[in-house]
Amino acid sequence: MTTGEVLEFLDKNAPLSNAESFDNVGLLVGSAESDVTGICCCLDITHSVIAEAAEKEANLIVSHHPVIFDGLKSVPEWSPVYSLIRNGIAAIAMHTNFDIAPDGVNDTLVELLEFEAAGVFEITRGVLGFGAVCEIGLEYSPKALAEYCKEKLYLEGVKYSRFEKSIKKIAVCCGGGVNSGVMQLARKQHIDAIISGDIKHNFWIEAENCGIALIDAGHFGTEKAAAHRLAKILTGKFPQVPVFASERETDPARFC
Repeated sequence: MTTGEVLEFLDKNAPLSNAESFDNVGLLVGSAESDVTGICCCLDITHSVIAEAAEKEANLIVSHHPVIFDGLKSVPEWSPVYSLIRNGIAAIAMHTNFDIAPDGVNDTLVELLEFEAAGVFEITRGVLGFGAVCEIGLEYSPKALAEYCKEKLYLEGVKYSRFEKSIKKIAVCCGGGVNSGVMQLARKQHIDAIISGDIKHNFWIEAENCGIALIDAGHFGTEKAAAHRLAKILTGKFPQVPVFASERETDPARFC
Protein backbone atom coordinates (compact mmCIF):
# COMPACT_ATOMS: atom_id res chain seq x y z
CA MET A 1 0.00 0.00 0.00
CA THR A 2 1.44 3.35 -1.04
CA THR A 3 0.83 6.95 -0.06
CA GLY A 4 -0.65 7.45 -3.52
CA GLU A 5 -3.21 4.71 -2.92
CA VAL A 6 -4.27 6.37 0.35
CA LEU A 7 -4.62 9.68 -1.44
CA GLU A 8 -6.66 8.09 -4.23
CA PHE A 9 -9.05 6.57 -1.67
CA LEU A 10 -9.44 9.86 0.20
CA ASP A 11 -10.05 11.67 -3.08
CA LYS A 12 -12.98 9.35 -3.80
CA ASN A 13 -14.53 10.03 -0.38
CA ALA A 14 -13.92 13.78 -0.34
CA PRO A 15 -12.83 14.90 -3.83
CA LEU A 16 -9.88 17.29 -3.80
CA SER A 17 -11.61 19.19 -6.61
CA ASN A 18 -14.31 20.24 -4.11
CA ALA A 19 -11.81 22.25 -2.06
CA GLU A 20 -12.12 26.04 -2.09
CA SER A 21 -9.88 27.87 -4.56
CA PHE A 22 -7.76 29.40 -1.75
CA ASP A 23 -7.06 25.99 -0.21
CA ASN A 24 -4.05 23.67 -0.47
CA VAL A 25 -5.06 20.02 -0.23
CA GLY A 26 -3.66 16.65 -1.27
CA LEU A 27 -0.11 15.33 -0.91
CA LEU A 28 1.95 18.24 0.44
CA VAL A 29 5.10 16.47 1.66
CA GLY A 30 6.63 13.18 0.52
CA SER A 31 6.32 10.76 -2.37
CA ALA A 32 3.18 9.07 -3.66
CA GLU A 33 5.30 5.97 -4.36
CA SER A 34 6.34 5.41 -0.72
CA ASP A 35 5.07 2.31 1.08
CA VAL A 36 2.96 3.21 4.12
CA THR A 37 3.94 1.71 7.49
CA GLY A 38 1.30 3.51 9.54
CA ILE A 39 -1.04 6.51 9.40
CA CYS A 40 -1.46 9.21 12.03
CA CYS A 41 -4.55 11.43 11.71
CA CYS A 42 -4.78 14.91 13.21
CA LEU A 43 -6.30 18.36 12.93
CA ASP A 44 -2.95 20.19 12.73
CA ILE A 45 0.56 18.90 12.05
CA THR A 46 2.68 20.05 14.97
CA HIS A 47 6.03 18.90 16.34
CA SER A 48 4.32 16.82 19.02
CA VAL A 49 2.16 15.07 16.40
CA ILE A 50 5.22 14.38 14.23
CA ALA A 51 7.11 12.96 17.24
CA GLU A 52 4.14 10.73 18.05
CA ALA A 53 3.95 9.47 14.46
CA ALA A 54 7.68 8.76 14.41
CA GLU A 55 7.56 6.89 17.73
CA LYS A 56 4.67 4.74 16.48
CA GLU A 57 6.46 4.14 13.15
CA ALA A 58 3.80 5.90 11.08
CA ASN A 59 5.34 7.44 7.97
CA LEU A 60 2.17 9.20 6.79
CA ILE A 61 0.17 11.93 8.53
CA VAL A 62 -3.28 12.80 7.24
CA SER A 63 -4.35 16.17 8.62
CA HIS A 64 -7.37 18.39 8.22
CA HIS A 65 -5.45 21.67 8.12
CA PRO A 66 -2.67 21.93 5.50
CA VAL A 67 0.85 22.00 6.90
CA ILE A 68 1.70 24.18 3.88
CA PHE A 69 -0.94 26.79 3.14
CA ASP A 70 0.79 29.67 1.41
CA GLY A 71 3.88 29.42 -0.79
CA LEU A 72 7.08 28.68 1.11
CA LYS A 73 10.22 30.73 0.53
CA SER A 74 12.28 28.82 3.08
CA VAL A 75 12.05 25.79 5.39
CA PRO A 76 13.69 26.74 8.72
CA GLU A 77 14.54 24.14 11.37
CA TRP A 78 11.57 25.15 13.55
CA SER A 79 9.14 24.41 10.71
CA PRO A 80 7.02 21.22 10.91
CA VAL A 81 7.76 20.77 7.19
CA TYR A 82 11.48 20.49 8.03
CA SER A 83 10.68 17.93 10.73
CA LEU A 84 8.48 15.89 8.38
CA ILE A 85 11.22 15.69 5.76
CA ARG A 86 13.88 14.90 8.36
CA ASN A 87 11.78 12.04 9.76
CA GLY A 88 10.74 10.70 6.36
CA ILE A 89 7.05 11.31 7.01
CA ALA A 90 4.64 12.23 4.22
CA ALA A 91 1.73 14.62 4.74
CA ILE A 92 -1.72 14.70 3.13
CA ALA A 93 -4.22 17.48 3.82
CA MET A 94 -8.00 17.08 3.57
CA HIS A 95 -9.35 20.54 4.35
CA THR A 96 -12.34 22.36 2.86
CA ASN A 97 -13.13 19.34 0.67
CA PHE A 98 -13.51 17.30 3.88
CA ASP A 99 -15.52 20.05 5.58
CA ILE A 100 -18.36 19.61 3.10
CA ALA A 101 -18.06 15.87 2.40
CA PRO A 102 -20.76 13.45 3.59
CA ASP A 103 -19.61 12.22 7.02
CA GLY A 104 -16.94 14.92 6.92
CA VAL A 105 -16.03 17.50 9.54
CA ASN A 106 -19.27 19.48 9.62
CA ASP A 107 -21.42 16.35 9.63
CA THR A 108 -19.30 15.04 12.51
CA LEU A 109 -19.88 18.26 14.47
CA VAL A 110 -23.65 18.01 13.95
CA GLU A 111 -23.50 14.37 15.09
CA LEU A 112 -21.55 15.24 18.24
CA LEU A 113 -24.12 17.93 19.09
CA GLU A 114 -26.86 15.32 18.57
CA PHE A 115 -28.70 17.60 16.16
CA GLU A 116 -30.46 16.47 13.02
CA ALA A 117 -29.59 18.42 9.88
CA ALA A 118 -32.59 19.68 7.95
CA GLY A 119 -30.44 20.77 5.01
CA VAL A 120 -27.22 22.37 3.82
CA PHE A 121 -26.67 25.94 4.97
CA GLU A 122 -24.66 27.21 1.98
CA ILE A 123 -24.65 25.11 -1.19
CA THR A 124 -21.28 25.38 -2.95
CA ARG A 125 -20.87 22.18 -4.99
CA GLY A 126 -24.10 20.82 -6.49
CA VAL A 127 -25.96 19.22 -3.58
CA LEU A 128 -22.94 19.66 -1.28
CA GLY A 129 -22.13 22.74 0.68
CA PHE A 130 -20.81 24.27 3.85
CA GLY A 131 -22.62 24.08 7.16
CA ALA A 132 -25.90 22.55 8.19
CA VAL A 133 -29.27 23.99 9.15
CA CYS A 134 -30.74 22.29 12.22
CA GLU A 135 -34.20 22.88 13.63
CA ILE A 136 -34.13 21.65 17.22
CA GLY A 137 -37.10 20.57 19.30
CA LEU A 138 -36.28 22.60 22.41
CA GLU A 139 -35.96 26.36 22.66
CA TYR A 140 -32.59 27.54 23.97
CA SER A 141 -31.30 30.86 25.19
CA PRO A 142 -27.82 31.80 23.91
CA LYS A 143 -26.32 30.93 27.30
CA ALA A 144 -28.11 27.58 27.48
CA LEU A 145 -27.01 26.69 23.95
CA ALA A 146 -23.41 27.64 24.77
CA GLU A 147 -23.50 25.44 27.88
CA TYR A 148 -24.90 22.60 25.79
CA CYS A 149 -22.07 22.94 23.24
CA LYS A 150 -19.48 23.07 26.03
CA GLU A 151 -20.80 19.80 27.46
CA LYS A 152 -21.19 17.91 24.18
CA LEU A 153 -17.82 18.99 22.76
CA TYR A 154 -15.89 18.69 26.05
CA LEU A 155 -14.66 22.28 25.99
CA GLU A 156 -13.11 24.51 28.64
CA GLY A 157 -15.11 27.53 27.57
CA VAL A 158 -17.56 28.84 24.97
CA LYS A 159 -18.35 32.45 24.00
CA TYR A 160 -21.95 33.42 23.33
CA SER A 161 -24.06 36.47 22.50
CA ARG A 162 -25.09 38.47 25.54
CA PHE A 163 -28.62 39.40 24.41
CA GLU A 164 -31.60 37.18 25.15
CA LYS A 165 -33.63 35.45 22.47
CA SER A 166 -35.34 32.14 21.81
CA ILE A 167 -33.32 29.79 19.61
CA LYS A 168 -34.80 26.94 17.57
CA LYS A 169 -33.23 27.22 14.09
CA ILE A 170 -29.44 26.91 14.09
CA ALA A 171 -26.70 27.02 11.47
CA VAL A 172 -23.78 24.77 12.39
CA CYS A 173 -20.56 25.85 10.65
CA CYS A 174 -17.31 24.15 11.72
CA GLY A 175 -14.01 26.02 12.05
CA GLY A 176 -13.93 29.74 11.33
CA GLY A 177 -17.22 29.66 9.50
CA VAL A 178 -18.59 33.19 9.97
CA ASN A 179 -18.05 35.87 7.33
CA SER A 180 -20.15 38.56 5.64
CA GLY A 181 -21.70 36.07 3.23
CA VAL A 182 -22.65 33.73 6.05
CA MET A 183 -24.26 36.56 8.01
CA GLN A 184 -26.26 37.64 4.97
CA LEU A 185 -27.38 34.07 4.32
CA ALA A 186 -28.36 33.62 7.97
CA ARG A 187 -30.62 36.67 7.77
CA LYS A 188 -32.27 35.42 4.58
CA GLN A 189 -32.89 31.99 6.09
CA HIS A 190 -34.18 33.41 9.40
CA ILE A 191 -31.50 31.61 11.40
CA ASP A 192 -31.77 32.16 15.17
CA ALA A 193 -28.17 31.26 16.00
CA ILE A 194 -24.87 30.23 14.41
CA ILE A 195 -22.50 27.77 16.07
CA SER A 196 -18.95 28.21 14.78
CA GLY A 197 -15.46 29.30 15.87
CA ASP A 198 -12.94 32.13 15.49
CA ILE A 199 -15.72 34.72 15.20
CA LYS A 200 -14.34 38.24 14.62
CA HIS A 201 -15.52 41.20 16.69
CA ASN A 202 -17.36 42.95 13.87
CA PHE A 203 -19.61 39.94 13.33
CA TRP A 204 -20.57 39.91 17.01
CA ILE A 205 -21.75 43.49 16.57
CA GLU A 206 -23.53 42.74 13.29
CA ALA A 207 -25.20 39.68 14.80
CA GLU A 208 -26.46 41.65 17.79
CA ASN A 209 -27.82 44.37 15.53
CA CYS A 210 -29.79 41.89 13.41
CA GLY A 211 -30.83 39.59 16.25
CA ILE A 212 -28.79 36.47 15.42
CA ALA A 213 -27.12 34.80 18.39
CA LEU A 214 -23.53 33.59 17.99
CA ILE A 215 -21.94 30.65 19.76
CA ASP A 216 -18.14 30.54 19.43
CA ALA A 217 -16.96 27.06 20.40
CA GLY A 218 -13.51 27.67 18.94
CA HIS A 219 -11.82 26.50 15.77
CA PHE A 220 -10.18 23.60 17.57
CA GLY A 221 -13.35 22.77 19.48
CA THR A 222 -15.54 22.50 16.40
CA GLU A 223 -13.01 20.56 14.31
CA LYS A 224 -10.96 18.41 16.71
CA ALA A 225 -13.08 15.35 15.90
CA ALA A 226 -11.81 15.47 12.30
CA ALA A 227 -8.84 13.30 13.31
CA HIS A 228 -11.07 10.55 14.69
CA ARG A 229 -13.36 10.59 11.66
CA LEU A 230 -10.38 10.37 9.29
CA ALA A 231 -8.94 7.51 11.32
CA LYS A 232 -12.25 5.64 11.21
CA ILE A 233 -12.55 6.03 7.44
CA LEU A 234 -8.95 4.94 6.80
CA THR A 235 -9.08 1.99 9.22
CA GLY A 236 -12.04 0.55 7.36
CA LYS A 237 -10.20 0.69 4.04
CA PHE A 238 -6.65 -0.18 5.10
CA PRO A 239 -6.82 -2.70 7.98
CA GLN A 240 -3.35 -4.00 7.07
CA VAL A 241 -1.58 -0.95 8.55
CA PRO A 242 -1.90 0.78 11.95
CA VAL A 243 -4.15 3.86 11.72
CA PHE A 244 -4.68 6.12 14.74
CA ALA A 245 -5.87 9.57 15.74
CA SER A 246 -3.19 11.59 17.52
CA GLU A 247 -3.37 11.36 21.31
CA ARG A 248 -1.06 14.34 21.83
CA GLU A 249 -3.03 16.94 19.94
CA THR A 250 -4.49 19.59 22.22
CA ASP A 251 -5.98 23.05 21.89
CA PRO A 252 -2.99 25.42 21.86
CA ALA A 253 -5.04 27.99 23.81
CA ARG A 254 -6.06 27.83 27.45
CA PHE A 255 -8.75 29.57 29.47
CA CYS A 256 -8.21 31.19 32.87
